[in-house]
This record gives sequence, C-alpha cells and structure tokens, in this order.
Amino acid sequence: MQDLGGRTAVMTGGGDGIGRALVLALAQAGADVAVLDIREDAAQSVAEEARSLGVRALAHGCDVSDEASIEAAAARVAAELGPVHVVWANAGLGIAQGFADGPRSNLRWMYSVNVDGVIDTIRAFVPVLREQEGFRAVGVTGSMAGLTHPEGLTPAYAASKYAVVGIAEGLRCELAPEGIGVTLLCPGLVNTRIWDGARARPERFGGPRHLPEEIGERWRSQGMSASDVAAHGVDALREGRFFALMPDDEERAGELTRRHEELMAGIRYPG
Repeated sequence: MQDLGGRTAVMTGGGDGIGRALVLALAQAGADVAVLDIREDAAQSVAEEARSLGVRALAHGCDVSDEASIEAAAARVAAELGPVHVVWANAGLGIAQGFADGPRSNLRWMYSVNVDGVIDTIRAFVPVLREQEGFRAVGVTGSMAGLTHPEGLTPAYAASKYAVVGIAEGLRCELAPEGIGVTLLCPGLVNTRIWDGARARPERFGGPRHLPEEIGERWRSQGMSASDVAAHGVDALREGRFFALMPDDEERAGELTRRHEELMAGIRYPG
C-alpha cells in the first residue's frame, strides 16, 4: 500500500458527501489536500476539518462544468500546494429524470458536470501528474448505476455514470504506460445530499432550486456511510486497484452477474 504522507491530492466536489469523506480519508493517510467545490464556503469548511488532522489544505471555489474554472483551480493548487500526486474527479449530481421527458436544460447541466467535468478535470491535472515521479494516481467517482441499471428510475443519470466508467477504463489504458494508476469508485446508494444537487445549480442552467427535506429520506434511511465508501476507494487507490465497488447489498451485486450472463448470451461469432 502506497504511503501518501507528504503528497498532495486534489478533490473536486469535496464540499460534502463522498467528496468530503474522500478528502478526510486522504488527509488521515497524511496527504495534503486541495478541496474544490462550486460552493466555496463548503470547501472551506472541509479544508478546516482536514487541517485539524495535521495536513495542509486549500479550499477553492470551482465549477467543473466550466473548463476555465478548473484551469484556474489547477493553477492555484500548483502555486500554493506545489506538485500534485493524486487527482480525484468526484464532482457529480443526480437528476431523477429520463431522456424523453427530462427538461433539456437539466440534462445538459448533469452531463456538463458528470461527463465533461470529469474529462476537463483530467485534462487540467494529468499534465501535472506527468511532471512528477513515483506514486501518482487518478481517482474517479462513478456509481453502481454505471454498471447495472435495473430499476429504470434514473436512466439519464445512469447513462452519465456509464460514460464515467468508460472514461475511467480508457484513462487506465492511456496512463498505464506512464505508471499512473487509475481507480474507479462505484458505490450504491450513499447517505449524501445528491438528491438536492440543484441547490448549487449555476444560473446558466436555471439557477438554484431547493428541494424539501422529505425527498432525501430514502438516502438518509437506506444509504451507506460516505466514510465507509471513501475508505474503500482510498484503499483501492493506494493498492493500485482499478475497481472499487460497494453495492448496497448482495442483491445489487448479483445484478453484475446477471448483466454479464446477458452479455454472454448475446454473443454470436461470424460464420
């Protein structure tokens, strides 16, 4: 397992939820951390928590749906924290809508964050990783919804996470010759406020919208601990493992087997 002491990690979407838990897990492992979040006040709060663990921490307001915002964050991190060794593309949001009926502005916003935001984070920070030696890694937060999609309740979100899985797998192949690892974290339902992501929606996508607290009851009552999910992801990154899956239960895990069986049943060879 790689020692993260004295190394620097960058986290997008680090202001709460899985991102916050990942920041704290990395800090507990000794890494200095840059906490990026569209809500700078939330990033500041998490950075203070990280500093209490004895590491350096920088907070920076960053909208991953805006390429220029990510580039500015990368420049500031380099100037204030120095060389970066770990980059975690974690920022994401969920919209419980489909392709046929979901408002176009909502879909564009979600894909700008969940897909373009991951790509642009990689493009901004991987060149910095390439300048370093020794242990370097990229973490990507996906979802079990990007591997199996049984319930059909959030098809547009699931498709965005399928894209994230593909990005991570492609990046793994791209960076392996340079000795840069990639870890894909795919949890099931987690006790976060992903259901209330529109509270920080930029004006160009319709502006903030606050949902009533009762909507989040499913996440609060059934969701896994973000700290447990983060610990699994950071362990995988330090061990050089690509997949870090944490399904809700054995039933959800079984969906991976059923999907594999369906894929194999669909194979036909020419001739």
